[in-house]
Amino acid sequence: MNQTKTTQQSLKRIALADIVSQSGYQRPTNYAQVQKITREFDEAQLGILTVSYRDGKYHLIDGNHRSHAMRNCGYTHAIAVVFKGMSYEDEAELYGKQNDNKRSLKPIDLFKSDIEANDEATVTINEIVEANGFQVGSGGKNNYSRITAILALYSIAKEYGFNTLDDTLCLIASTWSGLTKATQAASLLGVAEFIHRYGMADFADRLREKCISVWYDYEEEMRNRGSGRLIAPQVRFCRILVEKYNTGLPSKSKKRLVWEG
Repeated sequence: MNQTKTTQQSLKRIALADIVSQSGYQRPTNYAQVQKITREFDEAQLGILTVSYRDGKYHLIDGNHRSHAMRNCGYTHAIAVVFKGMSYEDEAELYGKQNDNKRSLKPIDLFKSDIEANDEATVTINEIVEANGFQVGSGGKNNYSRITAILALYSIAKEYGFNTLDDTLCLIASTWSGLTKATQAASLLGVAEFIHRYGMADFADRLREKCISVWYDYEEEMRNRGSGRLIAPQVRFCRILVEKYNTGLPSKSKKRLVWEG
């Protein structure tokens, strides 16, 4: 890379739809790898994309497979390191050296910096999280109270609003308290999808005793799904919630929820 050239670098949340991923220097997309990342999606291990803002577009340098998996999982935005002032040749050189002396950034890094910068959305999300007895953190995949699925929190707030985020965390706390998987991305997004479609209903009362089986069915389906139409994990999770919710209700009960996939 030309060291005499001024290059600006910043962390931003950007729309996945605005990222251009076609380039001659990157490896071809391995869709089997994309499926694997989607199937085993763990936001805490996701890292941050690297893009170059050039000619009015965000050109993807690093994170092609992860960005595909994020789209599959229903994400609309990603956190990225954004470079400005780079040429195509600079981007290609950075791609080749991207693993040299690089400490991978995580969504928690931007979250912390936004808290310190008093970013309104981030501060509100953090207040909602803490009000429901959780903390935003890293390295806590097996810690129920520590939420590492930070992009999921942003996605829920952006797509459905802060009230739905609050309801989501409240229902998880009252229904799945202590279950470590309950605060992973699929659960957060799936419960938010449920609330968006059906409201609060009597979610906690009907699902409190079924929480373990919800995750068992979800993981079984994710393992055994075919190669047909790819369905976002949170939609699958929401459908299983509906099935569990309806379990035990008479077929003609007005309380039964209708699933429209």
